[in-house]
Amino acid sequence: MSAQYDAIGEKYVGWKDTPIPTYTEVPTVKRLLSGQIEGRNVLDLASGTGYYSRLFKRWGAAGVVGVDVSETMVAAAREAEARDRLGIEYRVADAAELPRLGSFDFATATYLLHYAETAEAMGRMCRNIAANLKPGGLLMALLPEPDYVMGRGDTERYGFTYRLVASDKDWRLVHADVHTNPPFSIEYRHWARAVFDEAVRSAGFADLRWHPFEVSPEGLAKFGPGYWRDLIENPMSTILTARLVGPTGR
Repeated sequence: MSAQYDAIGEKYVGWKDTPIPTYTEVPTVKRLLSGQIEGRNVLDLASGTGYYSRLFKRWGAAGVVGVDVSETMVAAAREAEARDRLGIEYRVADAAELPRLGSFDFATATYLLHYAETAEAMGRMCRNIAANLKPGGLLMALLPEPDYVMGRGDTERYGFTYRLVASDKDWRLVHADVHTNPPFSIEYRHWARAVFDEAVRSAGFADLRWHPFEVSPEGLAKFGPGYWRDLIENPMSTILTARLVGPTGR
């Protein structure tokens, strides 16, 4: 994963300005965290260039530590912090080997868990996340939608195209071409929902909930309902939330 994102570098920032992140992903994340993130400490895993780390701080988080496996991405995040200081700390680390960095109220994993090459590796990531959370702490993971049907609907209008590279019982390896300027490509796995659920539960989390992306009123007004139909009927991404079980089991 590091090699992919070292090569992409700051090209990935361009994706965040396209319609899906702007009018579905970010508004849904903000709604789910509303009233919960204020005054809390956040561990932002797969923080990349710090896009969500900066949003979390601006949404009221008391402290944010961003962690990414790519040195290139972390360097870009640190440069952004130097230009506009928000008090965010950035670390280079692999989630599969994540050390204990503190005791956080929230951990966010933005398109991280699906890069695990095995179910065991995903479980190890989740256990490392749990080790950095307080009892009752929240995990929010942005993930490829396990039930996405490739070839159904038009993705090019949203700024990317997919093709299947390989598949197995529990996963499909997908190649995505992202049509930003400049463009970039990336490969990742669409894991089965049961694999995500088992990895999270086995790490000590409960109250698992899957949340579809919702189109914001601004997005509906700008593009119209027809533009979003393919995304709503066959979503490409989703959000999983879960809470770490405390000593009393709650």
